Amino acid sequence: MKNITPRQLAILTGAVVCAAVYFNQWFFTQILYSEQQNILRLVIALFTGLMAYGVTRFIINKYLVPKVRHIYEMIHRPSSTVDAPTQIYPDKPLFQQVEKEVSQFIKSQNKEMSALRDLERYRQDFVGNVAHELKTPIFNIQGYVHTLLDGALTDPKVNQLYLRKTAENTDRLIKIIEDLDSIYKLESDQLSLEWEEIEMIGFTEAMLHEMELMAAEKKISLDLKTETDHEIWVKADPDYLRQVFVNLLENSIKYGNPGGHTTISLHDLGEQVLVEVADDGPGIEARHLRHIFDRFYRVDKARSRQAGGSGLGLSIVKHIVEAHGQQIKVRSSPGKGTVFSFTLAGKVE
Repeated sequence: MKNITPRQLAILTGAVVCAAVYFNQWFFTQILYSEQQNILRLVIALFTGLMAYGVTRFIINKYLVPKVRHIYEMIHRPSSTVDAPTQIYPDKPLFQQVEKEVSQFIKSQNKEMSALRDLERYRQDFVGNVAHELKTPIFNIQGYVHTLLDGALTDPKVNQLYLRKTAENTDRLIKIIEDLDSIYKLESDQLSLEWEEIEMIGFTEAMLHEMELMAAEKKISLDLKTETDHEIWVKADPDYLRQVFVNLLENSIKYGNPGGHTTISLHDLGEQVLVEVADDGPGIEARHLRHIFDRFYRVDKARSRQAGGSGLGLSIVKHIVEAHGQQIKVRSSPGKGTVFSFTLAGKVE
């Protein structure tokens, strides 16, 4: 029944009435007093059927179609105040149209509700994570300051140590706030890239030189590996690209094994340049890999906080790489190190 069209419904109603009238022996016996006047009998039946067809079409157009149109308007224009008619085809199944539209509307609403629930869950998790990350350095600073105010300020064995620790926690607090600001700009499409042509070998060597002091504290060697002697050019924003390198190299050094190695490899693919940052550190278990770029996600929570990270670095890296129209991936196995690889748009001559 749901596949019947409005026109077919009217025709069917007219045909049923026509047949009912034509084959109603009692009616014609009482009215015509003869069963032999078939022509007049047929005319009356056809006329009655046409009347039934017209009345059915009138009822459908007058009462049913406006209700269906109202349903369509609520589905497609829920906030619209314009009384624009929705086209309902007389040759298409009316109830099938309604069922299809309502079904699609329900699916879209369920999808939207699911997205809203995910967004609310993300908001709650984000607020909780931010509060947790800020709480640690703030409480540390509070403890050191109150200890100094309570008399330790005049103790030369304590005051310098506590002031240094206060400065370290202040720096960590500033780092978290800066990363939060970066995440906000990246996720609200406020990131404006300043495209430049960058020679990657020189750029990478400068980045390695910048991280040498940090790597030396853990006796980690930093190396550059290329497959060619000629220059490798890319199109990217140098400031944001530097942020990508700093985050990846800092992670490699902080969580790498003392006396280990970190290598940056450059592969010229023509239209793209593949960059790989590989270390021989403890590696990451497979169950963590799909969450590694999530905000505040930590493989080893205690060790990560001890290292002083904000938990936002890899999420920022992913956003920056994707803002350049490229992708970043990670490969890792426990005990075999980790490799972060991403592409950049190459300079095609």
